[in-house]
Amino acid sequence: MRKAVGVLLIILLLGSIVAAAGGTAYATSVEAQNDPYEKFWEILNKEAELVVKLNHSGPYNLLVQSIAVELIQNSRLGAENAANISALIWQALEELKGSGVKTYYTAEELKEMAQNISQNGLPQETVEALKAQGWTDEQIQALEDYIVKNADEINEDFNMTAFLENFSMAFIDVAFKYNEYETWTLKKMEVDSFCRIPADQWQ
Repeated sequence: MRKAVGVLLIILLLGSIVAAAGGTAYATSVEAQNDPYEKFWEILNKEAELVVKLNHSGPYNLLVQSIAVELIQNSRLGAENAANISALIWQALEELKGSGVKTYYTAEELKEMAQNISQNGLPQETVEALKAQGWTDEQIQALEDYIVKNADEINEDFNMTAFLENFSMAFIDVAFKYNEYETWTLKKMEVDSFCRIPADQWQ
């Protein structure tokens, strides 16, 4: 809980901090990530659905071939999407470093941020950014209440640089996982010789 609150505080406040420092590149990068992130969940959900379908398809199911082709295509799309998100996160990190914005916060500093939110609410820049993403006034208020309620749980420092580096690498791991599912599908089709996939259908 305490670590989650610290991470949440930094992510929410970073936009206003960068704005105060005069940096705009990060905001551009975040905006560019919106579509890839939205696509990420669509691809992930579809991947899970197709894997289940393929696992439960019998050797004489006429839909097996089409499911396998669709899964291979989706796995490749997922790997590309995850790698793209990883690159965007890394780009944002490099731009943050170049802007000179502070990215390491002690537990005391995080508590001060939470106390400031308790007294003054979220920064206006943060509120506007949340509303632009579709947040309602009630949801924003609930977020403020959550931060204030759990502020005393914060007792660890937070390193935004390390966080973003790990976050970026996590998406590389996701890309490799998609590659594994593609390989798994191809091997499954080789074993289940009843369902050979013409190369021109999945390339």
